[in-house]
Amino acid sequence: MEKNFKVFMYPDGDPNTFYQTPRKITGKYASEGYFFKNIRESHFLTDDPDQAHLFFIPISCHKMRGKGTSYDNMTIIVDEYVQLLMMKYPYWNRTLGADHFFVACQDVGVRATERVPYLVKNSIRVVCSPSYNVGFIPHKDVALPQILQPFPLPEGGNDLENRTILGYWAGSRNSKIRVILAKVWENDTELVVKSSRINRATGHLLYQRNYYKTKFCICPGGSQVNSARIGDSIHYGCVPGPEALPLEYTSHKV
Repeated sequence: MEKNFKVFMYPDGDPNTFYQTPRKITGKYASEGYFFKNIRESHFLTDDPDQAHLFFIPISCHKMRGKGTSYDNMTIIVDEYVQLLMMKYPYWNRTLGADHFFVACQDVGVRATERVPYLVKNSIRVVCSPSYNVGFIPHKDVALPQILQPFPLPEGGNDLENRTILGYWAGSRNSKIRVILAKVWENDTELVVKSSRINRATGHLLYQRNYYKTKFCICPGGSQVNSARIGDSIHYGCVPGPEALPLEYTSHKV
């Protein structure tokens, strides 16, 4: 399947406006930028739509945000662009968009596109979201871990002997799971759980440096639809836990 798999990227839309290219590949929305970049450089990309298994809709709400576009106008732009593709090409109508996908790696893109019901309901959404509160449909949508670029410290290695902390999380109590997490584990001797942001005065990049010492990095969803914790965990070499560690881990050595 991998040898034959092909993706067609619609060529329509001016790259200098909201289409074809990302706004940038740095900052907290770099995942969306790299998604555009990597798909363009991928061997899966084809210029022949009749050979394609999936169709990429290359519209960037992140670029719209950079140009100061309002939510309402974003929705109109997205709707008109998809309508154009539907009228110009036969591929959407064959499956009602089930073999089409787009990327929205920020709350702006999620909010703008979710106002286009047929797009959200039918096509595959690639979203950087730790929360299902944005209408995530598990059987078709894809979660793309958010990354914050550039990383402030080098990647971590396979150095288990130096990872003396079983589990680590620090952040605000701005969601139900975080409140429970802090209540249950804040005083656990095998975990480092801080229900407040680490004061920078206590040490330079202390938050990131703690990743190097940790086996499991806890990544509970917060009040925002975005989080770079999973990407950070992988980069620094600890195992990400998308919600929280099972309670039984607090009483067993790993």
